[in-house]
Amino acid sequence: MNYYEILGLSYGASISDVKASFRQLAKLYHPDVNPEGLEHFAKVLRAYETLSDPVLKQSYDYKLNYHQAQTQQQTTAKTNKTWSFSEKELKRRQYYDEHIRKYAKQTGGSTATTEVKPHYNEFRYILYATPLAVILFLLIMSLANRSNPSFSEKNGSPAHDITHNPTNIRLQTGDDPYGSLFGSPQYELNGGHTLLIKNASGKDMIVCLFTKESFVRSFYVADNFSAEIPQLPDERLFVNFSSGLNFDKSLYLEQAGVTGAFSTDLSFYKAKNSIDPKEVTELSLGFNAPGFDKTNSLEFFKRMIH
Repeated sequence: MNYYEILGLSYGASISDVKASFRQLAKLYHPDVNPEGLEHFAKVLRAYETLSDPVLKQSYDYKLNYHQAQTQQQTTAKTNKTWSFSEKELKRRQYYDEHIRKYAKQTGGSTATTEVKPHYNEFRYILYATPLAVILFLLIMSLANRSNPSFSEKNGSPAHDITHNPTNIRLQTGDDPYGSLFGSPQYELNGGHTLLIKNASGKDMIVCLFTKESFVRSFYVADNFSAEIPQLPDERLFVNFSSGLNFDKSLYLEQAGVTGAFSTDLSFYKAKNSIDPKEVTELSLGFNAPGFDKTNSLEFFKRMIH
C-alpha cells in the first residue's frame, strides 16, 4: 500500500488534499483518541510528512511511477512470452529421430524416443539482465534521493566509545529510531504549530524535540531533505540532533548505554536555547548552525535534558 492509499487519496492528489485527509485520519487513529490505532497512525504520519512536502512528494511520485512501470513491464513480459527452437536445434532433433528409427528398424526392437532438452537462450539472457536491472534501479533511486540543491559542510569526528557488528538499515524520513528511549511522542490535536526542519549538515540526521519538562518528538531527516513536523505544542522547544552516515541498529554506545547510531562521522549537538514555535516556523540545521553546542552521547540521551 503506497502513501496515497494510506491517506485514502488517488495518485497525484494535491498537497491541500493531503493535509485535509491527514486531519480527518488523525481524529480517528491518534493514540490519544484510539490507543489501538498507534501503528496505523504512524503510517499515516509518515505518508503525510512525505506528501505534504513539495520536494519529498516529487521524489516519491518519481519512485512510485518507476515501480509501477517496472511491474507493468514484468507482467507484459510474462504474458507475451513464447518459446522457439533455433534452426540448428531443429536439425539436431531431426538427426536423432532419423537415427533412432533406423536403429529400431534394424534391430526389430521397440522404438524409443529420446527426450532432448532444448537450450533456451532466454534463460541465459534473464540471468544476465536481472542483476543489471537491479543495479540500474538502485542507481536511479540514489540519484533521485540526491536531487535537491546541495548543502555541503565538513563535520565532526567519529565517536570513540562505540562497538558494533555492522547491521546498516535504510531509514526513511519520519522514522523514529529513538522514540522509545525518551517516551511517548506528543501531538496537539486541536491544531498546534508546524515546524519545518531543513537538513543542511551534509550528513543524515536524527532530530529530537523537547520542552523544558518532557519529550515531544524525534524523527530521521536525510541529507539535503526537509521534514514538516505538525501538531506541536505551544511551549518553547529545544531542538537537539545527531548527525552521521549509515545508521546501524546494532551499534552500541558504551558511554550512554544505548544501541543504535550512525556508524560513520557520528556527532551529537545540543541546543543552547529554546525556540518559540509560534514565532519560529522554519529551522535549518547544520555543522555551523548558530545556537548549538557539540556534545557527547551521554548528554544527548538524557531523558529530561533541561
